[in-house]
Amino acid sequence: MKLENVEYAVANHVARIEMNRPEVLNALSKGMFRDLRKALGLAVKDSDARVVEITGAGKSFSAGLDIREVGGFESRAEAREFVYGLVRPFWDQLFKCEKPVISLVDGPAYGAGAEIALASDIVIASTESTFAFSGGRVGALCCMSGVIGPSLMNGRKLVEMNLAGIPLTADEAMNCGLVSHSVPREQLTPTLEKIIREITLVSPISNSSFKRIRKADLSRTKLETAYTELLRTITSKDFREGSSAFVAKRAPEYYR
Repeated sequence: MKLENVEYAVANHVARIEMNRPEVLNALSKGMFRDLRKALGLAVKDSDARVVEITGAGKSFSAGLDIREVGGFESRAEAREFVYGLVRPFWDQLFKCEKPVISLVDGPAYGAGAEIALASDIVIASTESTFAFSGGRVGALCCMSGVIGPSLMNGRKLVEMNLAGIPLTADEAMNCGLVSHSVPREQLTPTLEKIIREITLVSPISNSSFKRIRKADLSRTKLETAYTELLRTITSKDFREGSSAFVAKRAPEYYR
């Protein structure tokens, strides 16, 4: 299957999913959410794929939502279709994957990009990488960080990252539980290969059962609250102001 925004390939039993919009730092457009869901679906069904790797082309993992595309919904119905027709199906597919998912991060992972890393089982980041739950900076919301973050991260740092939108270095992200391994850029691939070798020594049914246990912590009520609040933010005047400020490269004025 040819995907416009994502490169998908299986080699050496690894399904590699590469977000491929380097000209916009792999910003998550409508098409990107759609293609990521499709690629994950392929990886889940492919019996030759034992591990799933998610990475980004160029100098970024992902800069988060493509504000230039989704910053101006013409109606609440259009925004609702974005949340429930694209965003929720992507997250459902990622959470459904019972194969180990590794995010390989080399560069910025912001907003929903940082959340994709957070939702992965293992995160390997270069020391040049930075992470931020920055949705609120544009009047949106990193809704999934509030759902899955508390079970993985230092709670105080998770709250600060959302309420202030301050980025962390890879080392800082590792110290608070967002990143598994922070390594020099030249050690990214060797570290990935080492971890994959170790994973193949573990029973796939054991790994899938462990992931089922982890998934049991995902409250349907909390997930639905996350989607409701995401829709609330992206249909707000704050999101219109934040998006306009982002495009104009100025500071937003939320409190005027």
